[in-house]
Amino acid sequence: MQENKANPSEKNRFIGEKRLVAIVILEEKTIGGTELVRVEYEDGIREVFSKLMYEAIVSDEACDLSALRDKRVQPVVATILAVLREWGIKTSELAYMSALLNQSLQNNEKEALKELWSAWLPTIQDVDEVDMITVDRVLRSKKKKGIPSPYGNPDTK
Repeated sequence: MQENKANPSEKNRFIGEKRLVAIVILEEKTIGGTELVRVEYEDGIREVFSKLMYEAIVSDEACDLSALRDKRVQPVVATILAVLREWGIKTSELAYMSALLNQSLQNNEKEALKELWSAWLPTIQDVDEVDMITVDRVLRSKKKKGIPSPYGNPDTK
């Protein structure tokens, strides 16, 4: 994957309570063609955002997690409302549409999880098939690779 370095003036800004130390524009794009931005924080953790989300949440000052959630969600709600108005969705269809959307989101997440788990359970048909032996194997593998976990050592829990 080829990467383009971002503008150095973007460094030392914040996403929520975390200070950025590096920003990279990735070659990869979203399904809609929006650029992806990888950020790295002072603590070494990295996250990838669409450029739309990044621009909505990055700021010169830190903010608490509630304010960050508002920055993340409010523009999405505004866009969804505009789409509903453009399409002329009936108010009586909103509950059905919401249920269908939630079901679709859950199915997408489930398929992504199945894909991730298939490295450890090649015949997986449903994420409910994941057992604690496999979870333990994954965690032990992670530990051997030395990947830091923001949740601490699983052996001490």
